[in-house]
This record gives sequence, C-alpha cells and structure tokens, in this order.
Amino acid sequence: MNYRSEMGDMASIAVKVVVEKLATLLAEEAQFLGGVRRGVSELRDDLESMRSFLQDAESRIETEKGVETWVKQVRDAAHDTEDIIDEFSSRFPLLSQQQRNGNFLFSLRRVFDHIRHLRTLHRLAVQIDDVRRKIKDISERRNAFSFRRTEEATSSSSVLNTWHDLRLASLFIDEADVVGIENPKSLLISWLIEGEHNLTAISVVGTGGVGKTTLVKKAYDSQAVKKHFDCHAWITVSKSFTTAELLRSALKDLMEETKDRIPEGIETMGEVQVVNKLREHLKEKRYVVVFDDVWSTNAWEVIKFAFPNYCCGSRVVFTTRISDIEASIDILGHVYHLQPLPEEEAWKLFSMKAFRREHKGVCPKELESMSQSMLKKCGGLPIAIVAIGSLLSKKDKNVLEWKKVHDSLSFDMESNSGLKSLERILLLSYHDLPYHLKCCFLYLSVFPEDYLIKRPKIIRLWVVERFVEEKQGLTMEEAAEEYLNELVSRNMIQVVQIDNFNRVNTCRVHDVMREIIQLKSRNESFLVIVNDKRMSVDEKIRRMAIHDSCEELPLDMRFASLRSLLVFAPSMSLGKAFFKGFRLLTLLELDGTPLYEFPRELSEMIQLRYLSLRQTMIRELPESIGKLRNLEILDFKFTKISTLPHRILKLKHLVQLQGYRYSFNLSELFADTHGISLPVGIGAMTRLQKLRHVEVNGNGDMVREFGKLTELRRLGILGLTRENGMDLCYSLEKLKHLFSLYVVSISTTEPLHLDSLSTPPQFIQRLYLKCRLPNLPEWITSLNYLAKLVLQYSNLNEDPLKALQGLPNLVVLDLRDAYEGKELCCDDGGYARLKKLCLLSLRQLKIMRVEQGAMPELRGLDIAFCDKLEMVPLGIQHLRNLQDLNVWNMPDEFYRKIERPHGEDFWKVQHVATIQVFI
Repeated sequence: MNYRSEMGDMASIAVKVVVEKLATLLAEEAQFLGGVRRGVSELRDDLESMRSFLQDAESRIETEKGVETWVKQVRDAAHDTEDIIDEFSSRFPLLSQQQRNGNFLFSLRRVFDHIRHLRTLHRLAVQIDDVRRKIKDISERRNAFSFRRTEEATSSSSVLNTWHDLRLASLFIDEADVVGIENPKSLLISWLIEGEHNLTAISVVGTGGVGKTTLVKKAYDSQAVKKHFDCHAWITVSKSFTTAELLRSALKDLMEETKDRIPEGIETMGEVQVVNKLREHLKEKRYVVVFDDVWSTNAWEVIKFAFPNYCCGSRVVFTTRISDIEASIDILGHVYHLQPLPEEEAWKLFSMKAFRREHKGVCPKELESMSQSMLKKCGGLPIAIVAIGSLLSKKDKNVLEWKKVHDSLSFDMESNSGLKSLERILLLSYHDLPYHLKCCFLYLSVFPEDYLIKRPKIIRLWVVERFVEEKQGLTMEEAAEEYLNELVSRNMIQVVQIDNFNRVNTCRVHDVMREIIQLKSRNESFLVIVNDKRMSVDEKIRRMAIHDSCEELPLDMRFASLRSLLVFAPSMSLGKAFFKGFRLLTLLELDGTPLYEFPRELSEMIQLRYLSLRQTMIRELPESIGKLRNLEILDFKFTKISTLPHRILKLKHLVQLQGYRYSFNLSELFADTHGISLPVGIGAMTRLQKLRHVEVNGNGDMVREFGKLTELRRLGILGLTRENGMDLCYSLEKLKHLFSLYVVSISTTEPLHLDSLSTPPQFIQRLYLKCRLPNLPEWITSLNYLAKLVLQYSNLNEDPLKALQGLPNLVVLDLRDAYEGKELCCDDGGYARLKKLCLLSLRQLKIMRVEQGAMPELRGLDIAFCDKLEMVPLGIQHLRNLQDLNVWNMPDEFYRKIERPHGEDFWKVQHVATIQVFI
C-alpha cells in the first residue's frame, strides 16, 4: 500500500509545531539567549520559508521521484530542531517564572551556578548552526524540483458546526440509516424469539466491513427482542481477550442492566468465581447475549459453562469473520453468512449518503456514470460505501469536481480487491481532511483494539498534543470537540453512544481503519505501538503506546526524542527502571496501571504538560510535584489521594485539576463523593478552567478564593456548612464563564442558604446541589441554558416540578430525596425539552400529575423508593415519546396496577417500549 501522499501532511505539521516553539522561545526567553538569539530567529525564518513550499510538494509526491525523500528530510529537520529547543528549555526550567516574579538577579545566579549557562548557550549555537546547514542543503535540493511557494491551504474547520449545535443529533440518525438488512434482520429476529426452547447459538459470519455488527445490533435493539428476553448483554470481543475478562464483561453488563449491585472485587475474581456468579444471575431467566467480533474458533468452548440451558428460549449470538466457527459449537444453532450488498441496494446506500442534502438521495444524471464506477470499487462493503459517499456529499455536484475524486480513486487500484480496495477508499477520506484533523485522526491509532474512546479523554489529549488551533470565543476543549464532531460527520469515527444532550459520549475506530492508521502512523514516525518488532536503537520515536504488556519494550533503550507515552496495560508492572530516559516527555497517560506510589523519576520530567494517574493505587503526591511547572492537566480521579502538597501552588500553568472518587454505603441510597483538600492560596492559580472536587470543610476563606479563578468552567465544592452560603454566592457572582457547578454540604440536615446570589453565572448548563435548601433559590429559574439539574437532600416543601417547568433548555431533571410534599404537578407546555426525569426517594409523594401537552420530548422516567406513590403519574398516557420506564423498590400496589396485561393502569403505559420492573 502506498503511503507517500501523506508524508507532506506530517511534514507540514512537524514544521508548524517547531515554528511555534521557536516563536515562544524568542518571546519568553529572549534575554537569556544572548548572541544565540539571532541564530534562533533565522532558523525560525528558514523553517517558515520551507513550510511555504510543502503544499506544492504534497501535490507532487505521488508522481515525481525524489519528492518523498525531500519531504522526509524536511520533517526530520523539524524534529531535530524541536529536540534542540526542548533540550535547551529543560536546562532553563525556572527562567520565565522567576523573571515574572521580579527576581531576575537571583534567577541568573541560580542558573549560572547550576548549569553553566555559557557552555549551554555555546552548545545551542553549535546545534542551531548544524541544523541551519542541513536546511540550507535541503533548500538547494528544493530548487531542483522547482517547487512553488504557496499560501497555507484554507482549513475546512472554518465550516465546522459548533459543538453545541443540535444539528449533531441528525448525524446519528444518518448513521442509523442502513439498507439491505430488512430480510436478514427479520430472519434473525425470528431465530431469536421463535423456535427451540433449548439454548441456541446464532452465528453471523462475514468479511470485515460487511455490516455484521450493524445487522445484529438492529435485531438486538428491536422492540420484539427487547420485550421477549428477561435480560440482555452486548460484549465486544478483542483478539487478545482472556476468558475471565470476557465473562466479567458479561456479568457487569447483565447486572448493570438490571441495576443489581456489581460484586465487590469483581476485577480480581477468577474464572470459576465469575462463572458461578453468572450462572446464579441467569438462573431461570430467558437471556440473550451477543459476543461481537469473535476471533477464535473455540470461543464457545471457553465460555459455555457460564451460560446454562434452562430450556426457556435463551440465545447466544456471535458475529465473526471466521467461517468455520459453527463447527466448534456443540449446541443447537443457526448460521447466517452475510454477503456484500447487491448492486441495487449498494446504489441506494451510496445515493443516500452522497446526495442526502440538496438532491434528497437521488443521483443527478450527469454524475451517474462516474458514481457507478466509484461504487463498483467498493465491492458492496457498506463501510466503504458510507465512507466514499460521505466524502462526495461534501463536494460540489459537478462533473469536474467528481472527476478529480474519481481519478484519485482509480490510481493504482485496478489490481486490488476486497480489503485493499476498502483501505484505499478509506484513505481517500483521510486525504480529504485538513491537516489538523489528519493529526487528530491518526492519533486515534494510539488506542487498543475495541477500546471505547471517551469524548473528554480524546479531547484532552488532542489539546495537550497541540493539534488544536485557537478559535475566538471557544476554549481549546470546545474547539477540539468541534474536531470530533467533524470526524463523526465524515463517518471517520463510529459513534457508540450519545448522551441526553446529543453529544458523543463514547466512540471507536472501525477495525479496518484502525489497522490502516496504525501502519500509517508507524511509517510516518508519528506513533509507535510497542508490540511493533521494528524498533531500533537509533530510531527517533516521538509518540509511543503500550498495549497489553511491556514484554517487547527494550527497557535498556533510551528514548531521547519521546514526547508522549500512553500505557493501556492494567496488568503490567511498572518498575523504577521504566520511568528512566523520558526526560523530554510532555504527555504521560497511566490510567488504570497498577502503580502504588508516585515514581520519583516523574518529578524530573519538567516538560510534562499532561499527567494522568487516574485509577492507579497512588495514595499521595510528593512536594516534588511542584517541579512540573509546565503541567496543564493533572488527573488523579478514582485514586486514594485526598490531600495535595503545598507546592501544588507552583503549577501556574495548570488548566485542569481533577481528583475525586465515589464510595457506596450499604445503608445509604446514594453514593458519597470524596474530593481533595487544597492548600491555602489556590486563588493564585488563575489559569484553572476545571477544578473538581475540592473539600473545603467549612473554610470560608477558601470558598471566597474560588472567586479569583475567573477562567473556571467546571467547579466542584464539597464540605460546605451553613455559614458558607454567603461566601459561595460571593464567589459564584465572579465566575462568569462557569457552566458546571457541583455543590455538596457536610450535613444533609443543615440548610445551605443560596438566596443571596443575585447574578448567577448565566451560562450554567449543569447544576448539582446536594444539600438541604430552605427553599428553591429563585435564580435557578432564570438559568436559560441549564440542561441538567440534580437536587439531592433538598427537602423542599413547595412543588419543585411546577417551579422549574419553565426552564427552556432543561433536558435532565433528577430529584433525589428533594421534596417533602405529597403531590407533584406539571402543567401543559411545561418542560418542552426534557428527555429524562428521575424521582428517587420522595418518601411523602402520593400523586404525580402530568397535564396533556407537558414533557412532549420525555424519553426516560425512573421512579424508585417513593413509598407512598401507588400509581404511575396521572397523564402518563399522553407522553407518547416515552421509551423507557424503570421502576424499583416501590409499593406492591404500584406494581400490580401496571402488571401486564390485566393491571388496571397497564393501558396507560402499554405504549412504552421498555418497562423495567425491579422488586
């Protein structure tokens, strides 16, 4: 496969990054560069000039011999320059900060004494001269190609939709638009709900990208299947799964669905223990379990003892690329071999994707011939058809524009078939991305197979890697979310789950595309997966990911150029030797690794901008954390760290500080939140945008300090007392950018007075008040952008449902032990956009009334622990969009009234697709 056309893109990115670093060096440390300053400035100009010729080189790299080598030399020169800059900066870690503090003479003396600055400057001068000579040679070779100077290409990001644009919801509807599966879907549903009472296996077999998962998911999600089975589970299988991991996933999925408490210590359970738990949970139940993307012919053999045959019609479903998997299954079964789409259905899918906008799914006559030619190369594979169709949908609908795509598609493809054709087509979609999205998309290859990528994580990583360009009016994270949505709109990323606010919750990369971009990342020296055998001692690796284990990583190698290290190996032991040799590291992801104490070597990685210790076993951070003065994101959520050292205040560049965990008490209905204790002086960390969650323990001075953090977008405060109400209101009035606020009182019985907040942050979208309120603060009803509201322990006497019904954008309302009254009521027109309503532990509630015309968009209703509520809400029959009704721990009379089919209130809820009742 030919990857040459992407080399210029990576070179452009490398040059852009280093030019920006040189500009920063000149701006921030000019006084310390001395006579070297002129050389640094000229080097920046040289690279900027080189960058202006790269676009022409990119357009000619496929057709002219030698251009590929020239582009690679430019990229390597940029990387060498970046190494020099970072090496120099690492020897002057304190300059900028101490200069700003006015302690200039002390700073000079300390640096002079510590690292002999004159020798360092001389070394810098020599290195810069060496790189400039290389660049001069490269420039002379450039003349041989007669490259033209061009302006930087206009980025397609200018037409990106903003992340909060609700048009994103329609993209997910488009994603669900499929053709050619109605007949196999009907057959599959009949196999699932009809026939044998014995346990039956169903295998859907086909090549990668043919639509196996889509077909099975459509059948699995059908109402007929949902209603037929008592419990359901969908398990995605990776090539490297262990039996225990697979069974644990099945157990967690099944128990989460039925809202059963997941057994403590499940992650350390052996196979026998998990098998016993599964058998106990499934006893006498009709279940359906899907194992998606099975790679082993003996998959059933290793899991079959966990899925007993109770002769009640249970089903186990496999999707696989392995044709002979059925031979290894020793129970009754069906096999469906899914074929590529026939010509007519392929054309329908192509037209639906390529002409979904202005032509309403109909191909113009003048484009039919070219479209048919491109469609033929897709080989009937839906994933390829969707990819090329989505690409063409963004092009002008004229023959000349489509001919360009057609000719590019045809190049070097005549002898390819099957997966190779698919790879080529998918790469064409990649070629069409602007350079910043190419970086972001390639970066997805860092994640392991079948990894569910969470939106916040990938956004943070893109920002820290400097892939995200500043955009006026948006934070870097908001701009990065635009990137994510653009990749979704181009069908480059598969959306796994969206939240109630139409935002991507989790996503993944299709297996075929993941293989493509992993290989491409490797060839472009963009990123290396450790299990790649081709690492050499002399190789300059800049980004590295470790999957599964570290056995292939030569620990004696020194990765002097490494900037990013991401570890996805929860069972890998990280010894002290592991952290040596990463002096220039800027990003370190250790989420979920078995790390028990903070490695001393981390404190010497002074270039770090991102450090994730999430879900590790670390209990405390040392004072030496203060050395990491470039740190922007520090994440230690779900660890046992509870107190931060005083020197955390030296991290003036910190943008995000996250450290909290939850715990469950068997005697309590709701989880407890545990935050972190901070030293006095947090108000000086003025760059903070995200601070979650801080234990103030009644300290009013600290509560007032939050008012100095005027860039905050998210804030969590725990441990408030009655006396802190005024202080909190004082601070909140100053936080104009705040959109998420999480407030928890020490006591659930002592009221927190929040009425003195006269001008709340107007853009708040998420509000969690876990405290007793003497009354509902009036300012809440003025929050026009509020999308989610959680009230817990409020003990309100007045009806909160009526008071809040005018909030125009409220999507989720969660009332937990929040109301002492006997009746709730919502008027006609109330809650115009509400999708989810939770009524939990409203102990005195007897009647709930929903007038016709209220809550027209409600999709989900949860009712639990409302001891005196003996019937479903009056008017529930008018909620025609209600899809899920979940009820548990309610009076017996409540259950009897909605019992299928003779309960006296069943007629009111018979339109609800899924009714989950837990006694």
